[in-house]
Amino acid sequence: MASNETINMEFPGRSKNTFTLILIGTAFLLVVVFILFTFKFGKITGEEVGVILNKITGKTEVITSSGVKIYNGITNDLYILDKTVQTLDMTAILSRGDRKEKDDLKIKTIDGSDVYVDMKVQYQIIPDMADVVLKTSGSGNNYKEKWARDYVRSICRNSLGELTTEEFYNASKRDVLKNKAMKEINERIQKFGVMITDIIIPTKPHFYDEYEKLIKQKKLADQAVLEEESKALAAKELQKTLVVKETNLKNVAIEQYKGLVERKRIDAMAAGEKARKAADAYYDKITIDATANFYKKQKGAEAILAKKTADAKGIEALKKALEGDGGRNMVKMEYAKKLKGMTIIGQPFSKSANVGKLEFNQTK
Repeated sequence: MASNETINMEFPGRSKNTFTLILIGTAFLLVVVFILFTFKFGKITGEEVGVILNKITGKTEVITSSGVKIYNGITNDLYILDKTVQTLDMTAILSRGDRKEKDDLKIKTIDGSDVYVDMKVQYQIIPDMADVVLKTSGSGNNYKEKWARDYVRSICRNSLGELTTEEFYNASKRDVLKNKAMKEINERIQKFGVMITDIIIPTKPHFYDEYEKLIKQKKLADQAVLEEESKALAAKELQKTLVVKETNLKNVAIEQYKGLVERKRIDAMAAGEKARKAADAYYDKITIDATANFYKKQKGAEAILAKKTADAKGIEALKKALEGDGGRNMVKMEYAKKLKGMTIIGQPFSKSANVGKLEFNQTK
């Protein structure tokens, strides 16, 4: 009995612990199940934008960053939209366009012709307005048909319809109206979270067969006109070339003549300079010779003057010496020299009544 009582006393405690563990495990499982059914995981890549919609309040949250997003799946839904640039191809080529039938754009020109153009439209959603896209277009790619296609076709048809048939061949004029149309389209659809990034007309416009034939004929005529204009232009260019050539020859001849005249002027100046220098040299020589001769004559005159002065002084001295008795004595001496060796024959008297005179002149 004692052992049985012991067993009865311990068993209730173990049973209580086991029950507690079961309760805890069950609660944990319930929490895990609640979490699994309540919280969901959504992965958003770099090319996508997410929108969490609160199904109770209707409020939205835009998620533009990439990564894993955890949200309450009971009260919220996660929508993922592609934010990359999409292409809408509207073409007459059945195997290439978005639709199986011909989908090129028919345009009525301002002068009444029907023109068909292929168009490629590049568009994308505005990431920050992904919730607007979701509200106005729903999930998926519905905005492609709802906004991009319809607005592009309608507005481009009106805008390009301002061209004449011939102007459709002018790409620059087409681009002006195409850009104008793209601006108007964006002004209308950006409020829906969509924008057009580019509109491309990849091929030339095409017309109905009869008009195509007329266009080809006109092109041939235009080509002939262009050829004639090219020939005329070539002739004008040749004329310009000949004029330039002859002008250059004339200028060369003028320059050669100017050079000849300049050489002659330089030669004349050189000859004149040479003659001037020769004249200067002759003048210098004559001047020097005259100066030397003058100096020589001057010196000769000075010598003569000195000699004559000396002679005059000698005569003056002789004169002074001959004055008085000295002069008479000298006369006597000279007279005696003359008489020396002379034989005097005659009578000491004269029969003539004429009186004779004896003169004595002293010489050197």
